[in-house]
Amino acid sequence: MRGRWLVVALVLAVLGAGVGTWLTRREPTPACGAEVTSYAAVDARSPFLDAAQRRADPDPRRDRLVRTLARDAAPVGEVLGAVGYDYEQLVRVDGFEQGLGVRLRDSPDLTLLDDTTLAPRWRVAVGTQRSAYDADAERYVVVTRPEDRAPEVVVLDADTGRREWCARLDGGALPEAASVSTQLLDDGLVVRAGGRLARLGADGPGWEQQASGDADTLTSWGPDRLLLGGAAVDDLLDPAALASRPAGEALRLLDARTGEARWTRSEPRGSGLHVVGVDEAADRAVVARWTARRGGRTEVRLAALDDRGRQTWSVLPAGGAAFDATVRAGRVLVRAGERWSAYATDDGRRLWGFRVPRSPQFLPYGADLAAVPLLDADHVLVAGTRALHVVDLRDGTRRSLPLPTDGVSTTYWPYQVALTPSLLAVATSTGAVVVRRG
Repeated sequence: MRGRWLVVALVLAVLGAGVGTWLTRREPTPACGAEVTSYAAVDARSPFLDAAQRRADPDPRRDRLVRTLARDAAPVGEVLGAVGYDYEQLVRVDGFEQGLGVRLRDSPDLTLLDDTTLAPRWRVAVGTQRSAYDADAERYVVVTRPEDRAPEVVVLDADTGRREWCARLDGGALPEAASVSTQLLDDGLVVRAGGRLARLGADGPGWEQQASGDADTLTSWGPDRLLLGGAAVDDLLDPAALASRPAGEALRLLDARTGEARWTRSEPRGSGLHVVGVDEAADRAVVARWTARRGGRTEVRLAALDDRGRQTWSVLPAGGAAFDATVRAGRVLVRAGERWSAYATDDGRRLWGFRVPRSPQFLPYGADLAAVPLLDADHVLVAGTRALHVVDLRDGTRRSLPLPTDGVSTTYWPYQVALTPSLLAVATSTGAVVVRRG
C-alpha cells in the first residue's frame, strides 16, 4: 500500500442511523471548489531563511536551535532553513512524498516545499476556515466547509498543485459540530461528512450510505477494505459517560469497491472501542477496548481483530489503566505514564519495555503517539522536551539527539516533527528548522 500522510482532520461527530439517499455529484462548472485556488511556484514563498538570510536577520533563540541541531548526529543532517517566532507556534509542518507542506498558524493555506531544494513547488489557498485535508503520494485533497452550502471535495495533483476534479455533496451546510474525514483509495476516495459516507472518483460518485454507531474514523485496511468506526479517546475518558454508553455497533469493515459490509462488531453497554491502527502485513486491526467497571473504575485493554472481526489476542499494557498507543511497522508502541513498551501485532507478545524519568517532563504537553513518524522499518522518531529520540522498535534501545534547554521553560519544546524522503523538520515553541536527513 502506498504510504499516506494524514494532514489535518476535524473531530467531534454528529452521526445518524440507517441507509438513505445522501448524494454526491460531479460538478463540471467552476462553482464547485470556488474557495480553493492553486498557485504556481512563482506565487508561493517559503517562511524558512537560509544561512545568509539568517545572518542578516539574527534571532537568538532560532539561531541557538540551529546550532544545536547542526551538531546532532544522524538522522539530523545539514541545516537548510529556519524561522523564528515568539512563543506562538507559528509554523505547522507535514511530510509529503514531494517535500514539506507548510502552514502558518490559523491559516488553511498550504505551501509545498521541494524535497531536494526546499524551494516552493506550489501553493493552495482555501477560502473556508473550517476545512479537512488528506494526501498521498499522488494527490492532495481539500474538503471545504462553506457556511451556506454543502461541503465540496477538491482533488489536486500533489506534484503540481493543479486541480484534477471536484465534487459537491448534496444537501446543506454541515452543523458546526459535525466532523469530516476521508480515506484515499487507489482509484478515488471515500468521504464521511455529518454521518454519511460516499465513494467518489474522477468519473463521478459511486456508492453511498449512512454511517452508524461510533463512526468517527475511517481507516484503510489494504487496497479494498475500510474500517469504519471507533470512538475518539476523549469520548471514552469520563467513567460515568462510559458506563451509560448504550450497546450497539462499534466497528464495520467495508468493501471499498461496493460499500458492502463484510462484518460488523458490536459492543455491550458500558464499553467502547478506539481504533489504534491497522497492520496490513499481519492482517490485524488493533483497538483499545474501554470498559466501565464497578465503583466508577475503567479498564482499558489492548486487543487485535482479524479480517473477520474476531479477537485474536488481548493484553493489559497498563494493568487496566488508560494508555496511548499507535501501530508502527508490525509493532504496537504503547505509552502509559513513564512506562513505554511494544507488542507484536500478529500475536500480542510483549517485545520490550523501559521507563523514562518523571522529571524533567519527557514529552511536551498534548503529545500523541499517533503523530510519531517512522524513520525506517525498525525505528521511530520521538520528539521529547529535551531531545529527539530515535527508538529501535525491535528492542527498545534509543539514541537521544539534544535540543536546546532553557531551564524549566517550554522555549524549545517541539510540538511537531515531520519527515519527507529527504528532509526532517522540527517545529518548537519559538522556531522551526528544516534539515537534510542524515
